[in-house]
Amino acid sequence: MRDAFKKTAIFFVIGAMSLLGSVTARGDVVRVGSETIRGKVTRMTQTEVVVDQGTTSRTISVNQIQSIEWDGEPALLKSVRAAFEVSRYEDVTSILDKIKVDDSTRPEVRQDIEFYRAAAAAHLALAGSGSIDDAGKLVANFVINYPNNYHYWEATRLVAELLRAKGSVDKAVEYYQLIAQAPWPEYKAQAGAAIGWAYLEAKKTDEAEKAFDQVISLQISGDDTPKLLAIIGKARCLVAKGQTDQAISMIQEILKRPDLVENAETMGRAYTALGLAYRQAGQIKQAIMAFLHVDLIYFRHTPSHIEALQNLVQLWPQVQHPERAAEAARVLKEQYGREVTVTN
Repeated sequence: MRDAFKKTAIFFVIGAMSLLGSVTARGDVVRVGSETIRGKVTRMTQTEVVVDQGTTSRTISVNQIQSIEWDGEPALLKSVRAAFEVSRYEDVTSILDKIKVDDSTRPEVRQDIEFYRAAAAAHLALAGSGSIDDAGKLVANFVINYPNNYHYWEATRLVAELLRAKGSVDKAVEYYQLIAQAPWPEYKAQAGAAIGWAYLEAKKTDEAEKAFDQVISLQISGDDTPKLLAIIGKARCLVAKGQTDQAISMIQEILKRPDLVENAETMGRAYTALGLAYRQAGQIKQAIMAFLHVDLIYFRHTPSHIEALQNLVQLWPQVQHPERAAEAARVLKEQYGREVTVTN
């Protein structure tokens, strides 16, 4: 009786351990929206990832992937991703410095480490902390060395952003055009809008307007941010041509949308464009109010904030407030390293 009981107990323990093993076996973890897909990644390209789940396999489009956690990866890599998602790029770098790799480290893990180090450096450089050239080399090397990594498109975009920040507009456009070759309409729209803004910043208005018109004509579903940014860019092209009434009307339609209130880039660019249109039309007080929206509410979008402050430095003295112009100049210098002179 006792022997039979022992045998039963042993079989029970073995069965429980087998069951526990199947539950806790982790594998690779691919996150797509609210869904978690577990298995083994057997193939990865710049457009899709294939996950083997034993009896079946799933092919996942890269544009849907939020992240991939690799089986056997260092525990700290999860902390890296968490810090990166909330834009704590200095933390990303410091955590990466603690991760040790050796010959047994999985290639995909090595590539993730390289991507996050390069991407963090790029974001810090774009924010004014770190060398644009050094960060550019890191992300450009990633693009060259790992064209089949699912981070390829983000790395390519960062190369373009760094080139754009450096003033190398034509080279930046080349990288944006690579993104425009992606098979997803939203990527084409994002790249097209970025090309338009790059040309606009270089004062190539005709090229910018052509790029914006192409985005506006695209049929895209879901997030319409790229199309909105193209409309705002188009409005700025109209301002440059002196067509301020039409530009103001286009921007005001966007500002009516309550769903955009928290979108710092769209609203920052919209109010900056509105301010420029009013200024061009000689409506100085309205221009100041538009730029103040950026300074006080949408300052998180750095390019718009810089441009708004630069305009406020010039406009405040026109309404007898040189002290406020001096304050805007102080913020430009201390926060962004931009030197401007206040004129009375």
